[in-house]
Amino acid sequence: MNKLTIYVIGAVIVGGGILTILITNNSDAGVTVTDVTTGKSEEVKFEDNAAGNMACKILTENVAKMILGDSAKNGELPVGQTVTKDISVSNCVYTAPIDPAAPVRIANTKGVSLLIRSAKTSKGKDSNNDQFSVLKPSGVEDVNGFGDKAFFNPEFGQLNVLKDGNWYIVTSYTGNAGAGTLASNTELANLLNL
Repeated sequence: MNKLTIYVIGAVIVGGGILTILITNNSDAGVTVTDVTTGKSEEVKFEDNAAGNMACKILTENVAKMILGDSAKNGELPVGQTVTKDISVSNCVYTAPIDPAAPVRIANTKGVSLLIRSAKTSKGKDSNNDQFSVLKPSGVEDVNGFGDKAFFNPEFGQLNVLKDGNWYIVTSYTGNAGAGTLASNTELANLLNL
């Protein structure tokens, strides 16, 4: 092995260690997650996202089965989680066939998903807040009763919720992810205690 290869490997190891220190030391923020079937609550810290998918700790299999039925399966999204100095992004998705005997197709699928953009710093919190004020898309419908602010985006079929500086994107759909309705998304958001 030549010296350049050894230096590159060493830099990756040191860089990863520094990133881990930043992730674990940047935030004490979190949310209380309540399992709707058992009533048991636990505090989940956003810093835990480095060790596991925060969105799947909130959108649990039990919640997915309440919407989709017992055939709900956790699916993998191309972007599982992303962590930066200011923001931690994670997502979780469950799908189920509408008719188990029918061929697998988008039209025969229903699903639920949750994407969380967790603020780790005041800069991350400001960025999330901007999405609900100066950067809020046109054509959205403001929704009351969720978080600090919320709006439904009919173009994407998503309910966007700002709660304690964190941005939650809730989707509950039949057919394709853009087919979510305000009613289906608010049902899911209620189960997630947003």
